[in-house]
Amino acid sequence: MIHANLIIFDCDGVLVDTEPLTNRVLAQCVTDAGWEVDTQYSINHFKGRNLHDILIDVETHLGTKLPNLMDQYRTRMYEEIESCGVPALDGIHELLDTLDAMGDDAPHRCVGTNAPVKKATLTLTGSNLINRFAHRTQPAKKTLFSAYEVGKWKPDPGLFLHAASEMGHDPEHCVVVEDSISGVTAARNANMRVIGIASLTPADDLLKAGATQIIESHHELIDELTAHLGSNSRKPR
Repeated sequence: MIHANLIIFDCDGVLVDTEPLTNRVLAQCVTDAGWEVDTQYSINHFKGRNLHDILIDVETHLGTKLPNLMDQYRTRMYEEIESCGVPALDGIHELLDTLDAMGDDAPHRCVGTNAPVKKATLTLTGSNLINRFAHRTQPAKKTLFSAYEVGKWKPDPGLFLHAASEMGHDPEHCVVVEDSISGVTAARNANMRVIGIASLTPADDLLKAGATQIIESHHELIDELTAHLGSNSRKPR
């Protein structure tokens, strides 16, 4: 991460702790449609994937078309987020503070998510993260990129390649922070290094998908960056 020119953060499960809520709602909707699944099944099989592909899986399993399923999911999901809110992931504000402390040496940063802009904006605003990606480039650049804008969803690398291009960096100089198999796969297909957060997804699965570093929480990256800052402060000027 230290030697990257750009850090691309996934949103759900990396910046905001939405995965328990969204997977609970998705599991409820799929169960109501006739396929009884629980939140853990949704996390294991649906997390990080394009909703269109999930719909195909559900329709195939049930042997019937469900044209309203994903609209029902989105409606219930937004209601839950607006009524309950979602917190920032533990340690992310402190990590961004540490990056800010690096000053001009800090890599640029942006968000690359499979979620619609509306959802990402809602969750990032509620967790006070929305403005933490808007001030690291001169002149100011757009820093929130959605798969819905480019028509390419993880594990396709198109979203990450688009974000890197818009931010002005080559893929090999980018690091992606991800928590899902599809996200890690997308980053590796884009020729980017990947830090995998092994919170809901097992570390071994992230490594098999191509993660180049595994962490349990953002605090591990804070320690890494803090050590880097300390070593730099001891260098002769």
